[in-house]
Amino acid sequence: MKGTRPGHLPEPSRQTPTGRVCAAEGCSTRLSVYNDGPYCWQHTEIAFPNYRGKHLAPGKA
Repeated sequence: MKGTRPGHLPEPSRQTPTGRVCAAEGCSTRLSVYNDGPYCWQHTEIAFPNYRGKHLAPGKA
């Protein structure tokens, strides 16, 4: 059996204030303390990650 010495622990996740609501008009979804954006998942704009250095053509997401 192998083990490692206790080391540096990762920092805790950042949290935002509680009681925030989605900024979209008419949406009353309460946001998580871990969601640092202004919108809930339904109203957040879609963003595709860019992996391995590939460049996407402008306007083609």
